[in-house]
Amino acid sequence: MATKQATQAETPSDVVLQIARIQLASITAVSKFFAGWAQSADRYVQAVSGELRERIQRETESTELAEHLAAISTEHLRELTSLPNVAVRQFNRELAAANHDRKS
Repeated sequence: MATKQATQAETPSDVVLQIARIQLASITAVSKFFAGWAQSADRYVQAVSGELRERIQRETESTELAEHLAAISTEHLRELTSLPNVAVRQFNRELAAANHDRKS
């Protein structure tokens, strides 16, 4: 009953502001996700490039190259799979900060 009364006490402008807060938190979270993806992709490409360069210059054996590329790929996939959690944490932080500002 108290929740129903609290909801009814909200004005249309309160609802619009809450929607805006959610949208801004969503945009920030998506931005965090894609920035993380781009940084991870850059690290991956740089690492693969370095390994290939070393192989071309005969600094590593072909078996070492395969091992190194597998390790690099594993790390890249680990980074990629963590990105959704990073985005969710960012969304929650933004929304919590917006709600804290709203209550202040």
